[in-house]
Amino acid sequence: MLGRSFRVARIFGVDIEIHPSWLLILAFVAFTLSDAVFPEEYDDWSTAAYWAVGTSAAVLLFVTVLVHELAHAVVAKRRGLPVPRITLFIFGGVSHLERQPRSAREEFAIAVAGPATSVVIAVIMLVLFATVGGLSPKAEGMFFYLGSVNLLLAIFNILPGFPLDGGRVLRSIAWGRTGSFRQATRIAGAVGEMFAYLLIGLGVLLLLVYSDLGGLWLMLIGWFLLGAAKAESQGMQLDVILSRLRARNVMSDVFPSVAPGLSLQEVVDRHMVGEGARAVVVAIDGAVAGILTVSDVRHVPRDQWPNTPAQRVMTPRERVITVPVDAKALDVLHLLAESRLNQVPVLEEGRMVGIITRRELLERVQLAEQLAPDTPADEPQAPAAGA
Repeated sequence: MLGRSFRVARIFGVDIEIHPSWLLILAFVAFTLSDAVFPEEYDDWSTAAYWAVGTSAAVLLFVTVLVHELAHAVVAKRRGLPVPRITLFIFGGVSHLERQPRSAREEFAIAVAGPATSVVIAVIMLVLFATVGGLSPKAEGMFFYLGSVNLLLAIFNILPGFPLDGGRVLRSIAWGRTGSFRQATRIAGAVGEMFAYLLIGLGVLLLLVYSDLGGLWLMLIGWFLLGAAKAESQGMQLDVILSRLRARNVMSDVFPSVAPGLSLQEVVDRHMVGEGARAVVVAIDGAVAGILTVSDVRHVPRDQWPNTPAQRVMTPRERVITVPVDAKALDVLHLLAESRLNQVPVLEEGRMVGIITRRELLERVQLAEQLAPDTPADEPQAPAAGA
């Protein structure tokens, strides 16, 4: 959606990224405050004052959103969970944890830190509003807006709409009760989907019955939460299943190998179309010289395939992204996604011993999910009472 995020700062060892959609919502909030909200409350300001206060309030609002996410990150890091980055986007922000919490209490502490921080910010802003009341209408309006919106954000985030903070609090409670992280995620995910459908239904009602355009915003938030809840549940399944596996467990040790002089036409006919291979190894006397992928072949006009040797268009070995045989399967899946690869060679002591394709890896995951017990032995467990 609208391109990739870009880094703008690093705080407490956490990269702060901004998604292009965040710029849209920042502009929308600044315009709404400057053109509607503040002019309705204060009718004696100049146009420049409306825009100065409105833009400042919009920027400060997202600063408080960042503080909210930093609270999650700080608590997580203090408990030993790496947090590589925070991303601000159209619906607020998200802290990216490298792994799931190890216990229900850890999950609860991390989740509740954000709304608690928003409440503290709201109290501070409302105290400032009361303090400057009558002295500076512009500061008064800004502080009241920031206080009330942060209070609303805290209330909204604590609702059980997984993966909102409230949904994660719900998961921590379910985790503590059931002792199963996997089952708790299913419960929180199901409640989160119900909450998302409720928001979508409420949005439709507001739009059709009351002609309130705010219904569109509720529908959009509900749609986002619905997708996020499903994605979180699917991600959990991947974490649980792949956490037990290494590259050697999911690689194929049978992979097509061709001579460097073989024409692209023969490679396509025999291996890619004939065997369904998306990549072949180009080898010279048993040593890997490079990898020839479907993408490499597509860069060559079709009428030149019969006269173009594989070696000419292959990706040389020194440019090929590889993984060691003991790499975590989950890390391999993330590498495939982040690098937009369909396959990756597996090396052991410098020799290619297998290849992992995105398609086969996901098929393995689906099979493992069908056969896996409800509570794998290595899934995070809730601590015993009093621990």
